[in-house]
Amino acid sequence: MPLMENPHASVAKTVKFLRTRKPDKEGLLSAAAPGLCGVVVGAASAERACFFLDALARALDEVGLSLTADGEKMSAQKGADKISFTLLERTRRLKYVPVPTPEEIAREDKRKEKRARSLRRNDWDSISFGSSPPWPEYVSAWTGELVFSIDAWADGLRKTWGDGKTQRVERMVPEIVAGIELILETIRVRREEREERERQWKILQHRRQLAQARLKREETRLSHLRQIIELRREAREIREWISGLPQEASLSGDSDLGRMLQWVDSRLAELDRQTGLDAAKSFAAEGDLFPAVDELEDPLGDPPVSSGWGY
Repeated sequence: MPLMENPHASVAKTVKFLRTRKPDKEGLLSAAAPGLCGVVVGAASAERACFFLDALARALDEVGLSLTADGEKMSAQKGADKISFTLLERTRRLKYVPVPTPEEIAREDKRKEKRARSLRRNDWDSISFGSSPPWPEYVSAWTGELVFSIDAWADGLRKTWGDGKTQRVERMVPEIVAGIELILETIRVRREEREERERQWKILQHRRQLAQARLKREETRLSHLRQIIELRREAREIREWISGLPQEASLSGDSDLGRMLQWVDSRLAELDRQTGLDAAKSFAAEGDLFPAVDELEDPLGDPPVSSGWGY
């Protein structure tokens, strides 16, 4: 593959890393640090990865999207919606066929001899059951197969593109970009549906608050009305009682009866005051019980009763 020059600015730092950094002892190049794209590949696939990153960044530009290097991953954003994606190389777990150094052979022979000696003496305390040869039992082998994956819940949409028997991931860049656009659109629709549900929930909660306030106000109105009716009933019964007294009953304070009747007359006056027009006007103007513009009115009527699940 010819060397790709002038990489796209969004991936240039990652390209430089993959080209200049020495792989670890297992041949791994992990471009996962601030400002990098989170690419994890074997050294032999580094240039292919660079070519793919450049092609992807330029193809995203063409559809109005920008590739952002987020360190552990890459991302693209459209409006309020963002998705992340990665480029990795597949590995295969293989049984390790050791090619030991003379030092490793000597340590292994010594370990086996010590174990055999302990077995002959039945010295089980000296046997290390967890001991193992100085080389791993399995190793990971780089396959040269690159895989691009989108990290998003996508409602069954395709999220992974990888090397196959004949196809290569860098040739699938147009399909990948179309997939990114489709998933971003799906996320947008899902977000707007969620926001609409939240908006409707807030409206419903506000309506329920209004309904509670109306109920409390109605309880206050009814309580006062019942109090007026009770006081009017008391006044009526007092007048009925007075009308049944003998005509000679006097309001004069010269007798106990007279003083009692004076007290009853004062009580009637107080009842008339508490249940008269002026008292009614005072109560009606108190606490916005009967406002000209009712801020508690709900044009939709009473809201449904809460189901206990927030709705």
